[in-house]
Amino acid sequence: MRKALVRFTAESAWIPHSLCGLLALTACIPLLWPQLLDSSLQGLVKPYAGPVILGAIIASAILLGISCVRYLLRMQNLRALWQLVAWGIQWGLVVLIFIQMAIEADVASPYEQEEVSQPIQQTATLHSPTEKLTGPSVLTIPIEPDSYSADTIEAAANLVKLEREHEELLAKFLSTSGRWGFASNDDTFYTKPGHVVLVPPATGGIPGTVHASFRSVTEGERIPAGFVVATPGSAFPELEDAANSVPDIALELSGKHYLLLAWRGTKHRETACKALNAAIAAIDARLQQLADTPTQETANMLCAGKRSIRGNKPELRVSEPNGQYGVYQAAVYANPGQAGTLLLIIRDIESGKSLRVFSFPAQHSDNPDELFRHDIPGTTESWMRDSAITPAATIFPQRAPFFAICLGKSHHYFGVSFEVQFVPTGADSSQAQLLLRRNYTVQAYESTPAE
Repeated sequence: MRKALVRFTAESAWIPHSLCGLLALTACIPLLWPQLLDSSLQGLVKPYAGPVILGAIIASAILLGISCVRYLLRMQNLRALWQLVAWGIQWGLVVLIFIQMAIEADVASPYEQEEVSQPIQQTATLHSPTEKLTGPSVLTIPIEPDSYSADTIEAAANLVKLEREHEELLAKFLSTSGRWGFASNDDTFYTKPGHVVLVPPATGGIPGTVHASFRSVTEGERIPAGFVVATPGSAFPELEDAANSVPDIALELSGKHYLLLAWRGTKHRETACKALNAAIAAIDARLQQLADTPTQETANMLCAGKRSIRGNKPELRVSEPNGQYGVYQAAVYANPGQAGTLLLIIRDIESGKSLRVFSFPAQHSDNPDELFRHDIPGTTESWMRDSAITPAATIFPQRAPFFAICLGKSHHYFGVSFEVQFVPTGADSSQAQLLLRRNYTVQAYESTPAE
């Protein structure tokens, strides 16, 4: 009997090791899921769980030592090594099972959390605001010119259909859309903030960009100076003094609306034509849903865009639209879980002075894995505009989806911090919760001198 017990504990030690591991995992259950026990039993069981786990580990280690010594004394070194390896594998599996149990139980860390004074970003490192926004008011749209021809202009079937069959709906959509509703009516709109810029991928440096804007031209009015009228499906017009490039195009949509397209970049004709076609196709594709379902509800949905994304950590995205220096757009993705107001405070890093303060009603839900998009500035009537802290707060039209941070000399760069705060309904500003802080290098916007 004694010899059998020795053989069981020393030569077949993996069996008692497994039993010890199972005992330790069983003792973890009341610690991970205390709700499984009646409240009267929790006080009796939980104090013994830790000693049981520790005892199982110590007992297993003692058995390992006995087994290894036994084989070493018998000059069976490989078997002793195998006992050690097998023990490590068994308890490794026990640890992996425990980790999975802890994940399923969603146990909080037992260590005291260090208070974070600089949420999300704790350094003063400045970042270039190159994040690309995806909302319906974004003024920069990426394009892929290589997929298009350089011979004839794209058909723009959706735009033409809307213009011919639903002109009033198209006109209302363009006037209320954040992307199209705030472009300058100046003939040189491509030098002004607020128009859409379509950007091809960089290949050793960006070869150029397509600037686009819709223009309503009633009977008797002239086409903007410098633009050549063209129709979808026709050949690209040519410049008399520069056959290797294309002029600025006013794409006639068989009605009173024209899509103005201005290529700015390399004068290589094929590159320019492909980029213009890619731009037309990209704009046309974004209106396909309205062409297929021409209702005001569809137009409203396109103006609102996708309301939320998956995630549980607040995000701030800032972008400077291409070619529109000193003009910025931003979006906050957050879900405070309750009603209240979100604040975006832009401060000068050097002086700490507040340069812009935006406030807007917080969208929220009970889903912790949902983040709602908040455009800054918003284009809806319910948007709460910021106070006029600086002259930069009043230079652009109300509800325009872009803003300036500071007036001054163009390409004058300085550091700013973006702070996103949340104030619950009924609370005052002293109870604001800091959701995140990010730092950027930005540049001043120089307003157009009065003529």
